[in-house]
Amino acid sequence: MKLKRYLFVMVCAFMLLISATAYAQPQPPVLIVTNGSWVYLSWTEVAGATGYTLSYAPLPYTGPASIVVVDMGTQKSLSGELPAGVAFYAVVQSRDNTGLSQYSNVVSVIGGSYPTDIIARAAKLPAKDMSQSLLYNNLLEWEKAVVSKMVQAAAYMDAAYWQQVDPEGEKLWRSLASASTSLEKAVYTMLDANYGRWDRFLNFASFVGAIERPPGGYVYPADLTKSELDAYIAANPMEKDALLNPFTVVRRSGEKLVTIPYHQEYAAFVDPTALLLFEAAELSQNPTLTKYLRLQAQALRSDNYYEANIAWLDLNCNIDVSIGPHEIYDDQLTGQKAFYKTNVLLVDQSAAAQLAKYKSTGPALQENLPVDPKYKPVYKADTMMPLLLADDIRRSGQGRAIMEPVAFSLPNDPKVWAAKGSKKVMMGNYLTTRRTVVLEPLAQVILDQSVTAMIDHEAYFTWVLMHEVCHTLGPREVVKGGQTLTPREALGEYYSPIEEGKADIGGLYNIPYLISHGLVTAPLEWHYAGFMAESLRSIRFGMGSPYGVIRSAAWNIFLDKGALVYDSVSNRFNMDVPKMTAAVRELLITLITIEGDGDTTAAANLINTYSNIRPELKKLLDAAENSVPLEFVPVYEK
Repeated sequence: MKLKRYLFVMVCAFMLLISATAYAQPQPPVLIVTNGSWVYLSWTEVAGATGYTLSYAPLPYTGPASIVVVDMGTQKSLSGELPAGVAFYAVVQSRDNTGLSQYSNVVSVIGGSYPTDIIARAAKLPAKDMSQSLLYNNLLEWEKAVVSKMVQAAAYMDAAYWQQVDPEGEKLWRSLASASTSLEKAVYTMLDANYGRWDRFLNFASFVGAIERPPGGYVYPADLTKSELDAYIAANPMEKDALLNPFTVVRRSGEKLVTIPYHQEYAAFVDPTALLLFEAAELSQNPTLTKYLRLQAQALRSDNYYEANIAWLDLNCNIDVSIGPHEIYDDQLTGQKAFYKTNVLLVDQSAAAQLAKYKSTGPALQENLPVDPKYKPVYKADTMMPLLLADDIRRSGQGRAIMEPVAFSLPNDPKVWAAKGSKKVMMGNYLTTRRTVVLEPLAQVILDQSVTAMIDHEAYFTWVLMHEVCHTLGPREVVKGGQTLTPREALGEYYSPIEEGKADIGGLYNIPYLISHGLVTAPLEWHYAGFMAESLRSIRFGMGSPYGVIRSAAWNIFLDKGALVYDSVSNRFNMDVPKMTAAVRELLITLITIEGDGDTTAAANLINTYSNIRPELKKLLDAAENSVPLEFVPVYEK
């Protein structure tokens, strides 16, 4: 208390002194600070201001002589490295031809230590230009014009995503766009790849400042805990649907929690995006694309995506685009909120015949699941399952946030699944880049040579495709506490890892069915090898990723079952194919049962028991640190 009182007196003294010469002409700005090893000051723009003046003094305040006044010109931000233990008070004024404004709010600028390995960490995230595709040359001029509009829209979705995950981090990231020193460039790379001040590869450990990442990002109050939210919902059950709606922001209003629709909270980004979609629709000469773009534009402005999702499934064009709030991975508070992203896709029409053979397999694969019929509702024969191979030439927001997807299955709305189906998109340029830049080099360090020799493009492609197909297999409803819920609602924050595990293991389980029906020619063990390499990549992500969580659990379960084998002599991992096949079946039953029952206790037990990295694997992963990138970061020509 004495320290707080002392600081309060010092702030008052500083304010009284600087106020003695203040003018009350223009409006004062609002000053914002992000503290840490790299501090960032920014202030709001004042209408009519011709410039800004920054005043700062050491903390603790030592008297008038210590105040430094800096003319910032028209600049509205300042950033730089500040060593641990160095601290200042700071205020800012606006000015116009009548004089200076009153002073802004006082902020404390406090330096801190930054990770000593941040330059090395950034170096493990090589940039790859992913904007080029030979498919672009085949587009008509109107199609290229539509693509241009979608690329512009992607930038707005990127900005909206920043607001959802780390609005202060975005300001720091933008301030470092012209970074010149090695440290500045490393901080910029880390911010750019992670979309924030927290390292997704280190369980969201902070690399700028000491603030911990809010589990739900900034779509909730930063200080809101799961227990507080649960207690509030229990006391206010009529507000539950709004609070857990995928498309609302939760804010505090006194003692209450209130919701704001996404299209209102993020109107500055949503409205320009919608306008670009309307403009693209006017350029389109493809009726299905025109319809989808118009409906998606309307959906962005209303947060009602059902009709747009249906139109997206019907889309038949050389261009495809997935845009808006879709995936929930960033919500580690409740696992309910969707986050903005974009994928601008050029469809490889020559692959249609290759993919067509899988389109009608849904009902048979559902029936093939080794679980009680109550967990595998009838998969209607007329359910659509569009399959695309495309090059992703511009992604943004959640779709670009460091752990680069090579495929996706959308929409996530069970009502759309029931009415029409879901689309599986395989992104060929990302599949190739991931396999060559990360998977194969990583496998060379950790897996037995006999396993690395099995890593095959076609087998890897098929397993990833089956992963996406399996997202729409298994249970769709959970009856829990007298309520009928979706698995996502029932499992909450456990849903993402359990669902990704179901897709992973279900994909492996269904490969023998495809082989037996002549749909796949590559041997079963080649698909297992691709899964092993993919698992190693994800395990490196740590427990900050649902993929890291569930793939580390699966790896350890397979080890305990003898399906994976560590050879201490060769210091490599190998597999026992028959035991692997049995272990895949057993784990799939476990995961589907957890999801079908909405069993959060079983989910927590599985994750708490198995989601870790054991010493033998940890040593090999450490050995790969110096030679194998963690991930590549997509960049684009300006």
